[in-house]
Amino acid sequence: MSNVPTTEGTVPFAIGERTFTTWYMLVGDLKSKHRPVVMLHGGPGMNYLLNYHCRPHNKLYTEAGIPIVYYNQLGLTQYPESPPEFWSMDLFMDELDNLLTQLGIRDNFDLLGHSWGGVLGAEYASRRPHAGLKCLILANTFASAELYRKGTAYWVDAMPDGLNEVIKKHRAESTTSSEEYKAAMQRYNQMHICSLDPWPADLLESLRVVAKNKHQDFTMSKILRDWSVVPTLPAVTAKTLLVSSPNDEMWRPSVRPFFELIPTCKWVDMQEAHVTHLPMYEAPEKYFELLLSFLKAT
Repeated sequence: MSNVPTTEGTVPFAIGERTFTTWYMLVGDLKSKHRPVVMLHGGPGMNYLLNYHCRPHNKLYTEAGIPIVYYNQLGLTQYPESPPEFWSMDLFMDELDNLLTQLGIRDNFDLLGHSWGGVLGAEYASRRPHAGLKCLILANTFASAELYRKGTAYWVDAMPDGLNEVIKKHRAESTTSSEEYKAAMQRYNQMHICSLDPWPADLLESLRVVAKNKHQDFTMSKILRDWSVVPTLPAVTAKTLLVSSPNDEMWRPSVRPFFELIPTCKWVDMQEAHVTHLPMYEAPEKYFELLLSFLKAT
């Protein structure tokens, strides 16, 4: 971070009688000739400071001078007594719109969403399309909760050495705190979340924090169980880059609707065998070449 100019700040985010705070960090200058990229981090419940995949994107600024806006999406720590119904896709889209307006960039910006950030980005671009959003980058994400759940079930079934049965047994018996289950899931995560060994400390810390900062019901098996962006994808007006990988937990069928339904969409499936869910670390040279080529061309 010491090699790039950064500015930190906060903006108020009012919901009814409550006012929350959205923290952001700007890399570069919003008054430059380059259109800013707004980063949508993973989660939900993570934040920029602890979100392992965000910080490498400073390369967009160091390589091309593109300003980057990172921000922390609202989390449970700001409203620990919140009822489940408080959390919704509209909440996160309202927060994004509020930030864009307060920073004065809503009429000219790009969005880059990874994982949950891609879910939010696709939802925003399809349900609130407007001329200010020029480019959309969806990386390692999925188009519906049902497709996501089918994908994780597919990968579990494909686990080798009997680990598939180990995982299913402990889930059925509610014994997921067992060491056997944890060891099986560690193998699963290395195959489909991050192939680096060992996992970086920042990634491990971000996963520990997310459990404290996300409402337990705001998941793809509960509140978001029926979530799908598929019906609204034809409404996306932004030029879109879709990035996936064959071994990502977000399997191809959960990615395909973006390509088939977004009017202007380029899909790049990274074929390297070691690339899973975090290409910005597993194959950074190719990943950032893709992003920069797309952004420079638009």
